[in-house]
Amino acid sequence: MADSTSKNKDGVLLKVLTAHYHSLVSARSDETVLKQFSNLLRFLKRQDADFLETSISKKHESSRLPVLTAEELRGASLDDLDKLVNADETTRKDLEFIAIERFSVPRGSMRSFSNKEMLVEKLRALISNERAHDTIGAIARGEAKHTVDF
Repeated sequence: MADSTSKNKDGVLLKVLTAHYHSLVSARSDETVLKQFSNLLRFLKRQDADFLETSISKKHESSRLPVLTAEELRGASLDDLDKLVNADETTRKDLEFIAIERFSVPRGSMRSFSNKEMLVEKLRALISNERAHDTIGAIARGEAKHTVDF
């Protein structure tokens, strides 16, 4: 019984550290600090370190998607975002983070998406809209190839 209590407490520690990281992101902390904190979280989540006695199984850990930082999210391609949004393993919290950080959806409007599927559909629409804007911009700049087959 003591062993399961210890494992549960370690999971809580990672959740607290992750929540602290997200609060630093929201406060727009120094990018260097955010990157270092993100790297620390990744290290802690990926390790089989005895000092954490993590309760995450090897199978679950390998299927877990990596947590993206706000910087990585801004630089991610639309195809990568589409894969992330459509992955079953992506949590609602991660989807909310994508919506808020990448697409500037107001934090308060997250309540209007009563379930994860609604949020996924919203993100799909936002990704599609950004693709359309990119295409329009490329055409306006003359960067798009115009080919018409008759």
